[in-house]
Amino acid sequence: MEAQRIGRKEREYLAHREEILSSAEKVFAAKGFFSTTMSDIAQEAEFGTGTLYKYFKSKEELYFTLIDEKIEEINHLVQAELSQKTSSIERIKKVLGLQFDFVERNRDFFRIYISERNRFEWTIKDDLGKGTHEKMVAYIHLLAEVMNQGIKAKEFKPLDPMDLAHAFVGMVNSFVFEWLISRDTYPLISKLDTVLEIFLGGAKRMERRR
Repeated sequence: MEAQRIGRKEREYLAHREEILSSAEKVFAAKGFFSTTMSDIAQEAEFGTGTLYKYFKSKEELYFTLIDEKIEEINHLVQAELSQKTSSIERIKKVLGLQFDFVERNRDFFRIYISERNRFEWTIKDDLGKGTHEKMVAYIHLLAEVMNQGIKAKEFKPLDPMDLAHAFVGMVNSFVFEWLISRDTYPLISKLDTVLEIFLGGAKRMERRR
């Protein structure tokens, strides 16, 4: 129904935009951000270079749009799971599974992200990366709220919820990073139980012995 409500030109615009983003992801993954040119992306997308500039003002804007949309996609999945009425521990388990599955399905993208991220620290909070940064912060706060609910339900130790959220994200990112750079071909999801055991072993409230 939605497709019928927009005009042909808009449908074409959106389709071409998606083709450009998809092509950019492939080229960035193969050459890295700094070695990639708009001409490289245009060639992959089979568009003229001038056409790309009708959609994105610069290579930087294209790059951050790609990151922003991927983060938006995973955040949507995570928020849906965190809003469930199950226990905090169960939601954390489901979110970890969703994240590992998403990374596995988008391996090329995440290789770009980790390889170039440190070189963009100077701009991640300015106008170009502001939306991306805000989505990351929103995710941390949502995770902290779930941790807080777990503390109130006595599932977790009475620690600072933001500290727990940052610890969880840091641990997940470490396992993802190791998987992305590893030459071993093991499924990332195989590390799910290990991450949960380590995190919950430190955060989970222990029953007092009588």
